[in-house]
Amino acid sequence: MIFKEFDSKQEILTTLKNLLKESNSEKQKTLISQDLILLTNGIESEKQNAYYIDFYLADNKNLIALHDIRIEHKGRTAQIDHMIINRVGIELLESKSFKGTLTINDDNSLEVNYNGKIKSFPNPLEQSKRHADVLQKFIEDNADLGKRVELLGGFNIKSVVLIHPETTITNKKLPDNFFRADTYMSKRTEEVDKIGVLEVFKLVSKMINIDSVKELAELIKSAHKPLEFDYASKYRIAKPGKEVPTVVENIKVIIEETLPTEPTKQQLKEGDECPFCKSSLVLRKGKNEIDFLGCSRFPKCRFTRRVAKATN
Repeated sequence: MIFKEFDSKQEILTTLKNLLKESNSEKQKTLISQDLILLTNGIESEKQNAYYIDFYLADNKNLIALHDIRIEHKGRTAQIDHMIINRVGIELLESKSFKGTLTINDDNSLEVNYNGKIKSFPNPLEQSKRHADVLQKFIEDNADLGKRVELLGGFNIKSVVLIHPETTITNKKLPDNFFRADTYMSKRTEEVDKIGVLEVFKLVSKMINIDSVKELAELIKSAHKPLEFDYASKYRIAKPGKEVPTVVENIKVIIEETLPTEPTKQQLKEGDECPFCKSSLVLRKGKNEIDFLGCSRFPKCRFTRRVAKATN
């Protein structure tokens, strides 16, 4: 069963297209075009990956799919591309699609080769696990799944990475919990068939009825809060005859408007909310070995901040 489709991003796309027409700055036009391409490609890849999930689940009465879910709970945010809820747990599916050649490293971080230029991305499973933790606490605080499930450690939540089938991958074998989107559901069925008797017993002991599954799906769907990103403020288009603010100035304005006014110089750290989209920040290594904080939703969100060096 499909309980939630993707939110429409048409208004955001229209805003970016209009900003592109209105801008008189070539540098600004380039950045707006990059955002437009990233957003368009992200929407397309997520929908294509969702197609393979929906194909198997459309008529399935025991599995419920929700796409494009964003939940805020106690100051933390979970941004989930796809979610499958069944009678024994939840699967969070993170969609990934790259035009370059993808290599998954031993630590599950990602490297993508774009015609000889390498870009690195953090481990998507760790990001998904942070979202799973937020979702777990949301369920504990808002859903009544029975004392039995609570005593057995709560509802099981599993994180999985779905890679677009057209992405070129150098790995001969994908690491655990990484799947191509077009084969995930069949691989999932194979894994279920291989579950041992003891594991089956553990799963059955946590099983809830299908009505409770539907109630949980409705609860999560009702808690969804779509991401609202103000591109119009990010790219402030000057009127004719006025100087066009630089992108750096625009970003500074957004940060100053988003962060608390006291203290005036807030020191962000790993795990804090991204000022742009409220997702979590991760620590990364940039050029010349300089540390910086970046949004875990990169490249969908491109917030970065250099980490200040400690002074004696």
